[in-house]
Amino acid sequence: MNRIDPRKTFETTLLELGKSNENILAVSCDSAKGAGMSSFINEFPDRYIEVGISEQNGVGICSGLSQVDFIPIIAVITPFLTMRAYEQIRTDIGYINANVKLVGSGGGLAYSTLGFTHEAIEDIAVMRTIPNMTILCPGDGYEVDQALRLAIEHEGPVYIRMPRHGLLPIRAAENRNIEIGKSETIVEGDDVLILATGTMVREAVDAAKELEASGIKAKVESFMTVKPIDMEKLVDLCKSYEHIFTVEEHSKTAGFGSSVAEILISEKDMGQVHILGVEEGSTRVGPYREILEVYGLTGEGIAKSIKEKLK
Repeated sequence: MNRIDPRKTFETTLLELGKSNENILAVSCDSAKGAGMSSFINEFPDRYIEVGISEQNGVGICSGLSQVDFIPIIAVITPFLTMRAYEQIRTDIGYINANVKLVGSGGGLAYSTLGFTHEAIEDIAVMRTIPNMTILCPGDGYEVDQALRLAIEHEGPVYIRMPRHGLLPIRAAENRNIEIGKSETIVEGDDVLILATGTMVREAVDAAKELEASGIKAKVESFMTVKPIDMEKLVDLCKSYEHIFTVEEHSKTAGFGSSVAEILISEKDMGQVHILGVEEGSTRVGPYREILEVYGLTGEGIAKSIKEKLK
């Protein structure tokens, strides 16, 4: 199978949506080409705003544009959007429920070769605190396409955590059914439950194959929507398993795994939750796949962690 460049998918889908909806605007902070906005800009130069390396201003401009019925899509390298402009996202977008679509270009460890300043292992944590914010974490080309389409259809702020590196399909597109706020069963299994989001869904599928070779059948549930999380299905699923593993390309602190634990803590007769992710404050840098291996976030590493916990 060929890996799909998520930015190319984003570029194609954005251009298509722009042709059918003239209210869509592209806003960049010196990040348009890298984020996949080039085709849209070439086609609609009068619907593009470049603010330079000025993320706080960019978010404020998006808020104002949304008040006159435009649908601004701002794409910025993830930590510079979610942390540098946090106050503006909170106040100018979240609290007023502005119809702005925020795209974090290169979530998680995607920019690991540029230093830990460019890594984003706290973005889900901070964006979870924003009122009215929907958080989408696509994990393959199909999900990138669907995340953008769903974000445009949704009335209110949406944060899309965009991958950067080539992605293998999680499963055949014709077998997918993606909705905001709903999880999706990817692999069936009765022994352990793996809850995964974003790029870690495909790694969880690979982990399930590794575990099956050892006689362990793992169920893999995909949560492309981290907020609002599919609470009803989550609780129902977790009642049937003694061991529940969450997997995310994010800090173990206050991310996807924490949101799962927050829900399950008030429920009775639940299994033990194990959060797999990056240790808080980690600063390892280097080639992307190598860094994933260091943190045990490949299929092989996830399977190894699960086997050790089951012992």
